[in-house]
Amino acid sequence: MRKLLAFLKCYWFSMLISFILLVSFLLFLLILLSPRYDTQKRGFIPCTEELAQNLLSCPQESKYSCGIKHILANSLCDIKVIGQGWQNWWQGKQKTPWSNYIFKPEINNPIDENDEFYADYKAQGISPELDMKNLIKMSDELDKHIATIKEDNKDEQKK
Repeated sequence: MRKLLAFLKCYWFSMLISFILLVSFLLFLLILLSPRYDTQKRGFIPCTEELAQNLLSCPQESKYSCGIKHILANSLCDIKVIGQGWQNWWQGKQKTPWSNYIFKPEINNPIDENDEFYADYKAQGISPELDMKNLIKMSDELDKHIATIKEDNKDEQKK
């Protein structure tokens, strides 16, 4: 017992810091594993959206202190989501403590086939997805063409 107390007296600060780092790392892993998109905006999604809005509204003069304040508030919000999961599990409202933040996300298809814009494309035999791929391909070709023109201009300036 005396050795344990001597050990704690000597290493209490290191153990405290290690515990804080472990909890922070586990919180980071939970947030990393949770879905980022969901139509119902469950889990950590509302906290993250609020963080993004708060960081964008920070004034330029105090952007660092404002940012740190909002990041700490976001961490508190994330901890509340985890606590709510444990509370719901304890009360029998969900199967597991992590069901409210680790789940299969519901993502709606962004293209509604009943939409008249999409129906017009479909009637003409055109696919918006294929059009987008073609636009990206043409944009890449244009970027390559512009790069070769810039190289030619540099070569002319050197002469």
